[in-house]
Amino acid sequence: MKLFKKVRNAAMLLSVASILPGCFPIIAGTGIYSAMVLADRRPLSVTTIDRGIQLELDSIIKNKVGSNAHINVNVLNQKVLLTGEVPNQTYKNLAVKEASQQENVKKVFDELKITDPSSAEDRLIDSSLYSLIKAKFVTTTDIPSNSMKIVVEAKRVYLMGVVTELEAKAAATVASRASDSVKEVVKLMDIISEEEKKKLDSMGVVEPKK
Repeated sequence: MKLFKKVRNAAMLLSVASILPGCFPIIAGTGIYSAMVLADRRPLSVTTIDRGIQLELDSIIKNKVGSNAHINVNVLNQKVLLTGEVPNQTYKNLAVKEASQQENVKKVFDELKITDPSSAEDRLIDSSLYSLIKAKFVTTTDIPSNSMKIVVEAKRVYLMGVVTELEAKAAATVASRASDSVKEVVKLMDIISEEEKKKLDSMGVVEPKK
């Protein structure tokens, strides 16, 4: 399959990059990548909050939903993205309500679909697309991959992150062109100005505008 061949080639390219100076291994999902060391643009306090939200919300949803639905939770910059499949509107409402009620959550993106659970083959394709896009992001200088999160569900690519308008456009373009299997790219980024980017890259962290 063409998609899996692209993933294999991208992994081979990054394995070569891993021996270059200034690189370090990134373990994400089922893939291991190498990338230049770049700072996450979120303050440390926010990354800690994001992790706490994700762990707690994952646990709550699993306890209340169990195996009756397939729900994935992703959090970046105190914004929650819900993806996956639920059997009916009741489960959808439950997941959104729990996410919205979590302390420190600023916004919930509801991308849950009322349909049958995805198959193992569907999830393998999504995982392969994720690996391919992540590899391309890591090797593209215009994309701050450490300040972004990629989520792939049903061949739709969701991009979260703290980026400039130009970086957001570059990321969306790379993701959309990564494979013919990509159905759609959904941008859920927090946009910062070029001036904020300069301050962040030279001095540390700059909070994105609300």
